[in-house]
Amino acid sequence: MNRVILASAMALGVWLAPDAASARQFGLQSPAGRRIYRPGERFDEVLEHKRRVVVSEVAVGAGPEGNIAMLLGCLNFPVRRLDLFAGVGIEANPAALLTGSARYTFNFDGIRPYVALGYLYKVTYEVGVASHNVYVELGHTWVIHRTLRFSLGVGLRRILDSRLTEDSALLGPDADRAAVDRELQSINPWLPLGAIRFSRAF
Repeated sequence: MNRVILASAMALGVWLAPDAASARQFGLQSPAGRRIYRPGERFDEVLEHKRRVVVSEVAVGAGPEGNIAMLLGCLNFPVRRLDLFAGVGIEANPAALLTGSARYTFNFDGIRPYVALGYLYKVTYEVGVASHNVYVELGHTWVIHRTLRFSLGVGLRRILDSRLTEDSALLGPDADRAAVDRELQSINPWLPLGAIRFSRAF
C-alpha cells in the first residue's frame, strides 16, 4: 500500500511540475512535425495573459455597454496589445445595447493605460427609440493574477443619430410627430461614460 501511495505521489508531482513544452510533441503536432509550442517554452509560461487569444469581460457602471454588460474579445489582433471586443448590455432605462470596439493597452514598466474606440447601437425599447453612437474611453488596467484583470475607464459618447423604431409607441395616432422630432433633436449628443471592468483571458 505504501508503495502505491508513494508511486501515486511521485506521478502527481511529475504531472504538476512545469516541463519544457517540447515534451508535448506526442499528439500535439501536425503530421509534418510542426511544433505548436516553441522548444524553450514552458507550460507555466503558456498560462500568461499575453499568450491567450480570447477574453471574456464583465462591465458595470455607466459605460458604453450599459449598466451591466458581457463582452467577448480577441486578444493581440492584428497587432500586439490591440484587443477587439463585441458586447451586449442593458441599461435601467430600460434599454438594450450592442457594441463593437478596439482597445489598445500600453505597458510602461507595469503601468497599463488604455485607449478604446467603439461603436454603440442602443434601443430604448419601452418608448421605441434607437440611436447610433461612437465613443472613446481612456482608462487603466491592473493585473490581478495572470489571466485576470481589473480596469477602470472614463470617456465620452457621441450620439450620431436618433430615430423611432417601427413599433414605437410615439408613432401612434395620438402622437404629435413634430413635437417628437423636436425632442429627439434636442437630446444632448455628448454623454459621459464610466465603467469598471473585470476580464479573464482563455
